[in-house]
Amino acid sequence: MHKILISFLLIMAATVSDCFCQMPTIITLKGMVLNAATGEAIPSASIHISKNNVTTISNEKGGFIFKIPVENRYDSIHITHIGFDPVVITINRSDSGIRVIKLHEKIHMLADVVIMNPMDIIKKAISRIPENYPSSPYLMHGFYRVYGTKEKNVIDISEAVFDIYGDNYLSKNKQLKLIKARVDKDLTAFNGNDGLNFGAKPEGIFRDDIVSNATQSDLLSEEGLKNHQFLFNGIVDYDGKKVYEIEFDQKDGIRKSLNKGKLFIEVSSLAFLELDIQKSPKGLQYWEFGFVQRLELKLANIQVNLVGDSTRITYQKFGNRYYLNQISGTNLIHIVGGRKQFEIDPLRLKADFLITGIDTVDFNAFKKGEVLSKTKLIEEQAPEKNTDSTDSFWGNYNLIQSTFNVDSVAKIIRAKNETLAYKKYLESKLSKYKNDKAIRIDSILSFYHRKDQFTGTALIKYQGNTIYEKSFGFADIENNILNGPQTQFRIGSTSKQFTAMLIIQLVNENKLRVEDSVSKILPWYKNGNVTIRQLLTHQSGIPNYTDVYFDKIVLKQYTMDELVQNFCSDPLEFEPGTQFSYCNSGYAILADMIEKITGKKYGDVLKERIFDPLGMKQSYFGTVPHATSMAIGYINDQPEHIYPVENAAGAGAIVSTAEDLLLWHNALLDGTILPKDKIEELFKPRVEWKEYDAMYGYGWMIDKLQFNVSKKHIVQYHPGTEFGFYDMLVRQPDKDIFIILLNNKGDFPRFDMTDLILNELN
Repeated sequence: MHKILISFLLIMAATVSDCFCQMPTIITLKGMVLNAATGEAIPSASIHISKNNVTTISNEKGGFIFKIPVENRYDSIHITHIGFDPVVITINRSDSGIRVIKLHEKIHMLADVVIMNPMDIIKKAISRIPENYPSSPYLMHGFYRVYGTKEKNVIDISEAVFDIYGDNYLSKNKQLKLIKARVDKDLTAFNGNDGLNFGAKPEGIFRDDIVSNATQSDLLSEEGLKNHQFLFNGIVDYDGKKVYEIEFDQKDGIRKSLNKGKLFIEVSSLAFLELDIQKSPKGLQYWEFGFVQRLELKLANIQVNLVGDSTRITYQKFGNRYYLNQISGTNLIHIVGGRKQFEIDPLRLKADFLITGIDTVDFNAFKKGEVLSKTKLIEEQAPEKNTDSTDSFWGNYNLIQSTFNVDSVAKIIRAKNETLAYKKYLESKLSKYKNDKAIRIDSILSFYHRKDQFTGTALIKYQGNTIYEKSFGFADIENNILNGPQTQFRIGSTSKQFTAMLIIQLVNENKLRVEDSVSKILPWYKNGNVTIRQLLTHQSGIPNYTDVYFDKIVLKQYTMDELVQNFCSDPLEFEPGTQFSYCNSGYAILADMIEKITGKKYGDVLKERIFDPLGMKQSYFGTVPHATSMAIGYINDQPEHIYPVENAAGAGAIVSTAEDLLLWHNALLDGTILPKDKIEELFKPRVEWKEYDAMYGYGWMIDKLQFNVSKKHIVQYHPGTEFGFYDMLVRQPDKDIFIILLNNKGDFPRFDMTDLILNELN
C-alpha cells in the first residue's frame, strides 16, 4: 500500500475572557486538516483531550476550532483519523506559529481470512450493550448545527449548545438543557410561509442514538434484524482497534422504508463504534412522516418527499465505557405547497451533532424549569435568537467550525426577509411617482438594488418598443467590472424553452413525433416507453438527476449518453402521464435525442438552428475559455465554485444577454425559425403545476394566479436558476410585453418584482 501523508495545521491564538484578570480561560486552536499528497481537505478528523474528553472534529473542508480550558494547557491532544496512526501533541500557552504534523497511513500485514456469522456478532453486541455503555448517571456537553440549502444558498440555519443528562445509557429518563441557540430562516424561499420549521427535537436526538434504543430501532430490534440481510466483510482496522465490518440492506419484497449501510463493531469488547445508515432504495417509495407530522403537513397543504439520506453515528470510549460521540446526517427532500405556494427541489438538510465533553462525577441533575420539552423543536424553545457575532455569542463553548460564514449568511437571510414587506411598500409609493412607465419601473428596480436584492440587467419591451434597459451592480466584484448591456449570464432552467424549440423544429421536419417513445431514438434506454411529450411536460416519472446525483455531476464532465445512462435511468417514480413532477432528467434525455437525430453536439445544434439565424452573437451553450463578458455568479456573497455546466445540457447551461433574449422573444412573435402555428404548440397549456398556480406547456409556464394581470391577460414565463445565477423571462403577447431580469448574486424577489412591473405596464 502506498503511503499518504496528512498535513495538520494548528494556528494558535489565546482567547482572553471578559474578566479583568490576565490569565485567559481558554486556549483556542484554529487550523485545517489536509491531505499532504493531494491537498484535499480531510473531514471528521478527531481532535480531543482524553483526560476530560474535550472534543471537536474537522468540518467538510478540513477546518476546525478547538477551545481548550486553560487548566488543560499541558495535557496531551490526540489527533486521529481512521486508517492513520494517531499523533499525540502537547500545547501550552507559550506555543506560537504553525505546527505541521504528518499522519501516516497504517501499514498492516494481511491477516488470515476469517469468516463469521454476522447475525451472531450483532446479537452478541446487542447483549453486551449494558456492559459496554454507562450504567450510572452521566452528563454530556454538546453542540449541533442544522442548515438547509437551496441551490447552495443557505435558507435555514440553527445552532445550539446544550447538555444532556441520563440516569444510565438505556434509561428513557434522558433530559436536554439548552444553554444557547441561534436561529435564522429565509422566509422568502418559502414564499412567506412561516409555519414550516426545521431543526431537532430532543426526542429525535435521543432516538438517533440507535445503540441506546436498540430494542426499538428498525434496524437492531428483533423485527429489524429479521427485515434486513447482513454480510460479514471481515476484520478491519478502525482508529487503532480491530473491528468487525458488517454490511446490511433491507430484504427484498418488504413494503417498508428500511435501511442499508455498514456497522463497525469492536472485536475485543463487541461495542458498536460506528453505524453508517441510509434509506434503502428498495423501500424509499414507502417512506413517510409519522401520523402527527403527516396531519400537520396536510393541514398546511404541504407535500414532502424524501429524495435521499445518509447518517453517520459514532461512539467514543471514556474511562471504561462507550458514549455517543457524533451524529452527522444529510437529507435531500422535495418540498412543495403551502398556503402561499412555493417549491424547493431539492432542499438539502445537513445536521451535525457533536458531544464536546463528558462528566461522570461532578454534576447535578437538571432542575425542572431547565428541561426542554422532548416533543418540540429546540429552535422553538430557544429564548435567545439572531445575534450578529458567532465568536462572541459562543464564547468558550466548543463547536464544529462552519464551512461558511454563519454571520454573513444570517445577515443575508434577514435582508431577504425584509423584502416580504417591500412589495406592499412600493405599491403604496408608486402612485406618487410620475405617470411614466419607464420612470416607475426604474423606481421599482432601483429600490430592490439599493436593498441589495437585485444585481444584474433588466430589459423591458412594451408595444413594440424597448422602453427600459439598465444594469445594476458588479459582474465581477474582485476586478471592479460592472454589469452592462453585453454582460452574459447563465439562464438556468430558462434554457428548457430552447430545447423544446429544437424538438418542435425536428417535429416540423418530420424527423420525430411528440408521441414517439424514447426507445425509438435511444433503443438502449431503460425507461424507453416514456414519450417525448411526457419528457417535455415533466410527466415521465423519471427521478430528477440533479437531485439524486448532484454530488457526482459537479465533479466531472460527462457525455450525453453517459449522463442519461448513469444518472437518468433510475426506476420510475410513477406511471408516465399520470402526474406532473418537474424533472431536469427529461430535458437531458431530450438533448441526447437531439444529438442522435442531428448527428451533432447539442451546443452546435443550438448555435446552428437558433443563435446564428437570430443574430444572438453573445449566446452559447456551456463554457467558453477566456470569455471576457461573462458575469461571475455569487452565492452568499462568495464566487460560486466552478463546475462542468455542460452536465445540465437540455435543462440548463445556456449563456445569454438581455439583448440576445429580446431577439429570441421577437422570433417567437414573427415565426423566423419556426412557423407560427408550430410555435403555438410551445405555449399550449398541457398539464397543471399546482405548486406554482400555473399550467405547463413545452418549456414554458402559463400563469394562472401568481401575477395579478393574469386574471385578464395571458402571461407566459419561466424562471431560471443555476447556482449564483437567477433569472425571470416573461411574455404577455397581447401587448407585446417582454420582461427579462438577469441576476448574478443568487436568488432575488423575481415574482414580486415581475408582478409590480406587469401592473405598471397594464
